[in-house]
Amino acid sequence: PALQSWCTPYALAIMGEQMYRNCPFGDGTGYGDGRAVSVGEVVVDGRRWEMQLKGGGTTPFCRGADGRAVLRSSVREFLASEAMFNLGVDTTRALSLIVSSSEVTQRPWYSGRDDGEEVDMMVTEQCAITTRVAPSFTRVGHLDLFARRCFMRTTTEQHKEEHRKILEHALFREYPKFAADKDSRPLADRAIAMLEEAADRFATLISGWLRVGFCQGNFNADNCLISGRTMDYGPFGFIDRYDPMFAKWTGSGQHFAFMNQPKAGIANYLTLVSAVLPVLEDREPAKALVERAQKVILSAAQDTFRVKMGFATKDAAEADSLWTDLEPLMRRSDVDYTIFWRELATVAELGEPDAGDDAKLAAPLLKALYNAPQESRMREWADWLRRWRRAVAEEQGGGGLTAAAARIRAANPKYIPREWMLKEAYDRAAKGDYEVVHSLYKCFLRPYDEQPEFEGKYYRLAPREALTRGGIARMT
Repeated sequence: PALQSWCTPYALAIMGEQMYRNCPFGDGTGYGDGRAVSVGEVVVDGRRWEMQLKGGGTTPFCRGADGRAVLRSSVREFLASEAMFNLGVDTTRALSLIVSSSEVTQRPWYSGRDDGEEVDMMVTEQCAITTRVAPSFTRVGHLDLFARRCFMRTTTEQHKEEHRKILEHALFREYPKFAADKDSRPLADRAIAMLEEAADRFATLISGWLRVGFCQGNFNADNCLISGRTMDYGPFGFIDRYDPMFAKWTGSGQHFAFMNQPKAGIANYLTLVSAVLPVLEDREPAKALVERAQKVILSAAQDTFRVKMGFATKDAAEADSLWTDLEPLMRRSDVDYTIFWRELATVAELGEPDAGDDAKLAAPLLKALYNAPQESRMREWADWLRRWRRAVAEEQGGGGLTAAAARIRAANPKYIPREWMLKEAYDRAAKGDYEVVHSLYKCFLRPYDEQPEFEGKYYRLAPREALTRGGIARMT
């Protein structure tokens, strides 16, 4: 049978605040994806997949744009989403990437002549289409749109029925165990059950981002799937030099910065709860759900760093205080986020004679520092490392330092899609050479493995331009 395509509207909320001013119709009903169109669903081995073309042309929501994607952005999404899957963080997947041999379009971009903040030229780029797949692309904004219609003064029974239908659809697609008993359990009860599980999923997702060094960059309600799955690989970035306020997109602001993502997730969850309210006669459970979600998401984010430090249990007494002291030390030291955490395993494996020498104890971390440290700073590191080694070694049921080193390597990837790596891939692809694309794809299949064939090229500090130059360090 022929497949039917569709592109659905959604509401926009940023940090929990409903947005209307950018809507073409002024009422919040005209938002939608300007480049993505769903073209069908398939069921494979009992699992449903929605297929979406990103960059296939105009949509009802492209607001005068051409609806096309270019090879540069398509390579970024393809490699990053597949890497995210192999990093163990739930995500939409990239099924295919097709580049046009004839169609091109113009985009504003950076000339690279300086380290300016803004784009300063128009470039002609090849058009491309990525086919991305997921069990569904149901966003918080989809439910929010139908809920807002129920809250209008002019709301009708049809609006309420449409809201119930979209909520049932969301359950069927992403929380099927709560859809299965629709004949024996009221929708309100099942919606509350969904919200409770959604909080856990959001917590797992965001803590996963912090663990692997990912900043989504535009984590508003329309870029937040109700499933707790990563999507929208546009303004994203993987962190090089640690900065809690890191974001690749210049429009992210501090609210979408790397370490503020848990707060953004809580705001999106609040929007999701509001989007369910029309079916709840008693709204007291909703308040309790929001309070619980705040605790669950913030706790999961905090626990991420216990895991990254190699502690085995949540009962590790010193984990929180160690992280409290480590975070500002990382900021002061211009440390590479990925390399630091990975090299912590090497520090754990040092023998006692070396561990007693400040220089030898801190030596593995030198490869993670962007600037040569002062002697006083190295003493700070040695003091912290010695304290950390002692806590890990003495953790009840932790198995000692050797076991901790294995946990560190299992939780902290060696290879991530750094922007300078992606740039080499899409620059070469623009010349018809896909060798780097294939090489990175292979590397990201096993991001936690040592892979010595990639170590010299990809396990290293970012080059200077990757930290300063527009189009690599940041993008608009």
